[in-house]
Amino acid sequence: MRIQKGGIEMVKIGDGRYVIGFDDGYQLGKTANYIFDNGVHMLGSVEPTLKENSLFYEGEYFKVGEGRAAITEDKVSSDAAMLRTMAAIAMELGSAGIRRAEVVLAVGLPFSDYGRGKLGLADYYARHGSLAFSYEGDDYEVGIAKVVVCPQCYSAIAARLGNMKGDYLVVDIGSKTTDVVYVHDGLPIESRSITIEKAMVKWMKEIQREMKVQTGKDIPEDEVMKVALKEGSNLPGAHAELIRGMLRERMRSLELELAERGYSMDYLNIIYVGGGALIARDYAGRYRSHAAYDCDLCANAKGYEFLARQLVGKGAA
Repeated sequence: MRIQKGGIEMVKIGDGRYVIGFDDGYQLGKTANYIFDNGVHMLGSVEPTLKENSLFYEGEYFKVGEGRAAITEDKVSSDAAMLRTMAAIAMELGSAGIRRAEVVLAVGLPFSDYGRGKLGLADYYARHGSLAFSYEGDDYEVGIAKVVVCPQCYSAIAARLGNMKGDYLVVDIGSKTTDVVYVHDGLPIESRSITIEKAMVKWMKEIQREMKVQTGKDIPEDEVMKVALKEGSNLPGAHAELIRGMLRERMRSLELELAERGYSMDYLNIIYVGGGALIARDYAGRYRSHAAYDCDLCANAKGYEFLARQLVGKGAA
Protein backbone atom coordinates (compact mmCIF):
# COMPACT_ATOMS: atom_id res chain seq x y z
CA MET A 1 0.00 0.00 0.00
CA ARG A 2 1.16 3.50 -0.83
CA ILE A 3 -0.78 6.74 -0.54
CA GLN A 4 0.32 10.09 -1.90
CA LYS A 5 -0.83 13.05 0.17
CA GLY A 6 -1.61 15.96 -2.14
CA GLY A 7 0.97 17.90 -4.14
CA ILE A 8 4.68 17.37 -3.59
CA GLU A 9 6.44 20.26 -1.89
CA MET A 10 10.03 19.56 -0.91
CA VAL A 11 12.06 21.65 1.53
CA LYS A 12 15.31 22.91 -0.01
CA ILE A 13 17.74 24.96 2.05
CA GLY A 14 20.07 27.64 0.75
CA ASP A 15 23.11 25.40 0.17
CA GLY A 16 21.17 23.10 -2.17
CA ARG A 17 20.46 20.29 0.28
CA TYR A 18 16.98 18.86 0.59
CA VAL A 19 15.33 18.25 3.96
CA ILE A 20 13.44 14.96 4.07
CA GLY A 21 11.47 13.95 7.15
CA PHE A 22 10.74 10.27 7.68
CA ASP A 23 8.47 8.91 10.42
CA ASP A 24 9.40 5.23 10.51
CA GLY A 25 6.41 3.81 12.35
CA TYR A 26 5.83 0.23 13.48
CA GLN A 27 2.89 0.01 11.12
CA LEU A 28 3.35 2.66 8.46
CA GLY A 29 6.21 4.70 7.07
CA LYS A 30 5.34 8.37 6.56
CA THR A 31 7.09 11.19 4.77
CA ALA A 32 5.64 14.67 4.38
CA ASN A 33 3.93 13.50 1.19
CA TYR A 34 3.66 9.70 1.29
CA ILE A 35 2.31 6.91 3.48
CA PHE A 36 3.31 3.28 2.94
CA ASP A 37 3.26 -0.11 4.69
CA ASN A 38 6.45 -0.76 6.67
CA GLY A 39 7.04 -4.37 5.60
CA VAL A 40 10.48 -5.27 4.18
CA HIS A 41 11.01 -8.56 2.32
CA MET A 42 14.38 -9.75 0.98
CA LEU A 43 14.13 -11.33 -2.46
CA GLY A 44 17.82 -12.10 -3.11
CA SER A 45 19.70 -11.63 -6.36
CA VAL A 46 16.80 -12.40 -8.72
CA GLU A 47 15.01 -9.37 -10.14
CA PRO A 48 11.34 -9.27 -9.11
CA THR A 49 8.59 -9.67 -11.69
CA LEU A 50 6.97 -6.33 -10.79
CA LYS A 51 8.99 -3.18 -10.17
CA GLU A 52 6.39 -1.67 -7.80
CA ASN A 53 7.81 -1.37 -4.26
CA SER A 54 11.11 -2.93 -5.40
CA LEU A 55 14.46 -1.70 -4.13
CA PHE A 56 17.91 -2.87 -5.29
CA TYR A 57 20.80 -2.25 -2.93
CA GLU A 58 24.26 -3.83 -2.64
CA GLY A 59 23.45 -6.67 -5.01
CA GLU A 60 20.13 -7.68 -3.41
CA TYR A 61 16.51 -7.02 -4.29
CA PHE A 62 13.91 -6.13 -1.67
CA LYS A 63 10.21 -5.37 -1.56
CA VAL A 64 9.61 -2.37 0.67
CA GLY A 65 6.05 -1.34 1.48
CA GLU A 66 4.10 -4.58 1.36
CA GLY A 67 2.40 -5.62 4.61
CA ARG A 68 3.35 -4.80 8.19
CA ALA A 69 6.68 -5.76 9.73
CA ALA A 70 6.82 -7.40 13.16
CA ILE A 71 7.37 -5.05 16.09
CA THR A 72 10.96 -5.05 17.33
CA GLU A 73 12.64 -3.61 20.41
CA ASP A 74 14.56 -1.07 18.31
CA LYS A 75 15.17 -0.05 14.73
CA VAL A 76 18.98 0.06 14.72
CA SER A 77 19.79 -3.65 15.05
CA SER A 78 18.93 -4.51 11.44
CA ASP A 79 19.03 -2.91 7.99
CA ALA A 80 15.23 -2.84 7.65
CA ALA A 81 14.88 0.76 8.84
CA MET A 82 17.58 1.88 6.41
CA LEU A 83 15.85 0.12 3.52
CA ARG A 84 12.54 1.79 4.41
CA THR A 85 14.34 5.11 4.61
CA MET A 86 15.84 4.65 1.14
CA ALA A 87 12.37 3.95 -0.24
CA ALA A 88 11.03 7.04 1.53
CA ILE A 89 13.83 9.22 0.15
CA ALA A 90 13.23 7.85 -3.36
CA MET A 91 9.51 8.61 -3.16
CA GLU A 92 10.16 12.20 -2.19
CA LEU A 93 13.02 12.85 -4.61
CA GLY A 94 11.54 10.83 -7.46
CA SER A 95 8.29 12.77 -7.41
CA ALA A 96 10.30 15.93 -8.05
CA GLY A 97 12.34 14.26 -10.80
CA ILE A 98 15.51 14.29 -8.67
CA ARG A 99 17.90 11.31 -8.78
CA ARG A 100 21.06 12.75 -7.19
CA ALA A 101 20.95 14.84 -4.04
CA GLU A 102 22.49 15.72 -0.71
CA VAL A 103 19.85 15.45 1.99
CA VAL A 104 19.34 16.42 5.59
CA LEU A 105 17.49 13.43 7.00
CA ALA A 106 15.07 14.22 9.82
CA VAL A 107 13.81 11.25 11.84
CA GLY A 108 12.19 10.70 15.23
CA LEU A 109 11.96 8.72 18.45
CA PRO A 110 9.21 8.38 21.07
CA PHE A 111 9.32 11.36 23.42
CA SER A 112 10.57 9.44 26.48
CA ASP A 113 13.20 7.54 24.44
CA TYR A 114 14.63 10.64 22.82
CA GLY A 115 17.40 11.45 25.29
CA ARG A 116 18.85 7.95 25.49
CA GLY A 117 18.24 6.93 21.89
CA LYS A 118 19.05 9.91 19.69
CA LEU A 119 22.81 9.36 19.43
CA GLY A 120 22.37 5.70 18.49
CA LEU A 121 19.79 6.51 15.83
CA ALA A 122 21.88 9.34 14.39
CA ASP A 123 24.90 7.04 14.24
CA TYR A 124 22.85 4.32 12.55
CA TYR A 125 22.00 6.64 9.67
CA ALA A 126 25.39 8.35 9.59
CA ARG A 127 27.02 4.96 8.89
CA HIS A 128 25.13 4.95 5.59
CA GLY A 129 26.29 8.41 4.57
CA SER A 130 26.58 7.67 0.84
CA LEU A 131 23.87 5.60 -0.81
CA ALA A 132 23.65 4.19 -4.31
CA PHE A 133 20.47 2.21 -4.95
CA SER A 134 17.62 1.67 -7.37
CA TYR A 135 13.96 2.08 -6.51
CA GLU A 136 11.21 0.94 -8.87
CA GLY A 137 13.74 0.84 -11.70
CA ASP A 138 15.23 4.32 -11.18
CA ASP A 139 18.81 4.81 -9.96
CA TYR A 140 19.55 7.15 -7.06
CA GLU A 141 22.74 8.58 -5.60
CA VAL A 142 22.05 10.14 -2.23
CA GLY A 143 24.39 11.61 0.34
CA ILE A 144 23.11 11.92 3.89
CA ALA A 145 24.82 15.17 4.80
CA LYS A 146 23.26 15.48 8.26
CA VAL A 147 20.91 13.52 10.50
CA VAL A 148 18.49 15.39 12.77
CA VAL A 149 16.68 13.30 15.40
CA CYS A 150 13.44 14.78 16.74
CA PRO A 151 11.01 13.81 19.53
CA GLN A 152 7.72 12.41 18.29
CA CYS A 153 4.44 14.08 19.25
CA TYR A 154 6.23 17.32 20.06
CA SER A 155 7.27 17.47 16.41
CA ALA A 156 3.66 17.19 15.26
CA ILE A 157 2.76 20.47 16.96
CA ALA A 158 6.14 22.26 16.87
CA ALA A 159 5.10 24.72 14.17
CA ARG A 160 2.10 25.93 16.16
CA LEU A 161 3.58 26.11 19.68
CA GLY A 162 3.64 29.90 19.54
CA ASN A 163 -0.17 29.96 19.31
CA MET A 164 -0.78 27.53 22.18
CA LYS A 165 -1.60 29.76 25.13
CA GLY A 166 -2.63 28.02 28.33
CA ASP A 167 -2.30 24.34 29.15
CA TYR A 168 -2.51 21.60 26.52
CA LEU A 169 -2.16 17.85 26.52
CA VAL A 170 -0.93 16.58 23.14
CA VAL A 171 -1.57 12.87 22.61
CA ASP A 172 -0.04 10.84 19.78
CA ILE A 173 -1.47 7.29 19.68
CA GLY A 174 1.07 5.44 17.56
CA SER A 175 1.55 1.84 16.55
CA LYS A 176 3.74 0.74 19.49
CA THR A 177 3.47 3.57 22.02
CA THR A 178 1.36 6.59 22.91
CA ASP A 179 3.33 9.78 23.44
CA VAL A 180 1.88 12.46 25.71
CA VAL A 181 3.39 15.95 25.78
CA TYR A 182 2.24 18.58 28.28
CA VAL A 183 2.46 22.13 26.93
CA HIS A 184 2.17 25.31 29.00
CA ASP A 185 1.98 28.62 27.13
CA GLY A 186 3.71 27.15 24.09
CA LEU A 187 6.50 25.47 26.07
CA PRO A 188 6.64 21.66 26.38
CA ILE A 189 7.08 20.63 30.02
CA GLU A 190 9.33 17.57 29.88
CA SER A 191 8.78 16.53 33.50
CA ARG A 192 5.06 16.17 32.78
CA SER A 193 5.42 14.40 29.44
CA ILE A 194 5.34 10.60 29.19
CA THR A 195 5.22 7.61 26.87
CA ILE A 196 2.59 4.91 27.52
CA GLU A 197 2.90 1.33 26.29
CA LYS A 198 -0.63 1.36 24.89
CA ALA A 199 -1.09 1.81 21.17
CA MET A 200 -2.76 0.62 18.00
CA VAL A 201 -0.94 -2.64 17.26
CA LYS A 202 -1.47 -3.90 20.80
CA TRP A 203 -5.14 -2.87 20.65
CA MET A 204 -5.63 -4.65 17.33
CA LYS A 205 -4.14 -7.88 18.74
CA GLU A 206 -6.31 -7.65 21.86
CA ILE A 207 -9.44 -7.10 19.76
CA GLN A 208 -8.57 -10.05 17.53
CA ARG A 209 -8.30 -12.30 20.62
CA GLU A 210 -11.58 -11.01 22.06
CA MET A 211 -13.35 -11.48 18.74
CA LYS A 212 -12.08 -15.06 18.61
CA VAL A 213 -13.59 -15.71 22.05
CA GLN A 214 -16.91 -14.02 21.30
CA THR A 215 -17.48 -15.17 17.72
CA GLY A 216 -15.21 -18.17 17.22
CA LYS A 217 -13.78 -16.42 14.14
CA ASP A 218 -10.21 -15.41 13.36
CA ILE A 219 -10.61 -11.81 12.20
CA PRO A 220 -7.63 -10.50 10.18
CA GLU A 221 -5.92 -7.41 11.57
CA ASP A 222 -6.56 -5.43 8.41
CA GLU A 223 -10.32 -6.08 8.71
CA VAL A 224 -10.28 -4.82 12.30
CA MET A 225 -8.43 -1.73 11.08
CA LYS A 226 -10.96 -1.15 8.29
CA VAL A 227 -13.76 -1.08 10.86
CA ALA A 228 -11.72 1.22 13.10
CA LEU A 229 -11.12 3.68 10.28
CA LYS A 230 -14.67 3.36 8.88
CA GLU A 231 -13.44 1.92 5.62
CA GLY A 232 -15.27 -0.74 3.62
CA SER A 233 -15.23 -4.13 5.36
CA ASN A 234 -16.88 -7.43 4.52
CA LEU A 235 -17.45 -8.28 8.18
CA PRO A 236 -21.06 -8.85 9.32
CA GLY A 237 -22.61 -5.78 10.91
CA ALA A 238 -22.79 -7.45 14.33
CA HIS A 239 -19.06 -8.19 14.23
CA ALA A 240 -18.25 -4.63 13.22
CA GLU A 241 -20.34 -3.28 16.10
CA LEU A 242 -18.47 -5.53 18.56
CA ILE A 243 -15.17 -4.13 17.28
CA ARG A 244 -16.41 -0.55 17.61
CA GLY A 245 -17.42 -1.25 21.20
CA MET A 246 -13.96 -2.65 21.95
CA LEU A 247 -12.34 0.44 20.49
CA ARG A 248 -14.49 2.66 22.68
CA GLU A 249 -13.38 0.61 25.71
CA ARG A 250 -9.74 1.14 24.84
CA MET A 251 -10.14 4.86 24.42
CA ARG A 252 -11.90 5.04 27.78
CA SER A 253 -9.04 3.04 29.29
CA LEU A 254 -6.47 5.45 27.85
CA GLU A 255 -8.38 8.48 29.12
CA LEU A 256 -8.64 6.87 32.57
CA GLU A 257 -4.91 6.18 32.66
CA LEU A 258 -4.14 9.77 31.75
CA ALA A 259 -6.38 10.96 34.57
CA GLU A 260 -4.76 8.52 37.00
CA ARG A 261 -1.34 9.83 36.04
CA GLY A 262 -2.33 13.27 37.29
CA TYR A 263 -3.58 15.08 34.21
CA SER A 264 -6.67 17.20 34.86
CA MET A 265 -8.60 15.89 31.87
CA ASP A 266 -11.72 17.90 32.72
CA TYR A 267 -9.90 21.20 32.32
CA LEU A 268 -6.99 20.73 29.92
CA ASN A 269 -7.15 21.45 26.23
CA ILE A 270 -6.51 18.09 24.55
CA ILE A 271 -5.07 17.67 21.05
CA TYR A 272 -4.87 14.22 19.47
CA VAL A 273 -2.38 14.10 16.59
CA GLY A 274 -1.39 11.65 13.86
CA GLY A 275 -3.14 8.46 12.83
CA GLY A 276 -4.43 7.79 16.33
CA ALA A 277 -6.41 11.02 16.16
CA LEU A 278 -8.81 9.25 13.79
CA ILE A 279 -9.54 6.65 16.48
CA ALA A 280 -9.79 9.26 19.23
CA ARG A 281 -12.16 11.37 17.15
CA ASP A 282 -14.54 8.50 16.43
CA TYR A 283 -14.36 6.48 19.66
CA ALA A 284 -13.64 8.90 22.51
CA GLY A 285 -16.46 10.85 24.07
CA ARG A 286 -16.09 12.13 27.62
CA TYR A 287 -13.78 15.07 26.88
CA ARG A 288 -15.03 15.97 23.41
CA SER A 289 -16.00 19.52 24.38
CA HIS A 290 -12.35 20.55 24.79
CA ALA A 291 -10.56 18.12 22.49
CA ALA A 292 -9.25 18.73 18.97
CA TYR A 293 -8.18 16.14 16.39
CA ASP A 294 -5.33 16.66 13.93
CA CYS A 295 -5.78 13.54 11.79
CA ASP A 296 -2.85 14.13 9.43
CA LEU A 297 -0.87 10.87 9.48
CA CYS A 298 2.12 12.81 8.15
CA ALA A 299 2.12 15.35 10.99
CA ASN A 300 5.29 14.07 12.66
CA ALA A 301 7.22 13.81 9.37
CA LYS A 302 6.25 17.38 8.51
CA GLY A 303 7.27 18.44 12.01
CA TYR A 304 10.66 16.77 11.61
CA GLU A 305 11.24 18.82 8.47
CA PHE A 306 10.16 22.01 10.24
CA LEU A 307 12.57 21.40 13.14
CA ALA A 308 15.44 20.35 10.86
CA ARG A 309 15.00 23.50 8.79
CA GLN A 310 15.16 25.61 11.94
CA LEU A 311 18.36 23.84 12.92
CA VAL A 312 20.29 23.86 9.66
CA GLY A 313 19.26 27.18 8.21
CA LYS A 314 16.46 29.55 7.46
CA GLY A 315 17.03 29.72 3.70
CA ALA A 316 14.19 27.59 2.33
CA ALA A 317 13.75 27.68 -1.43
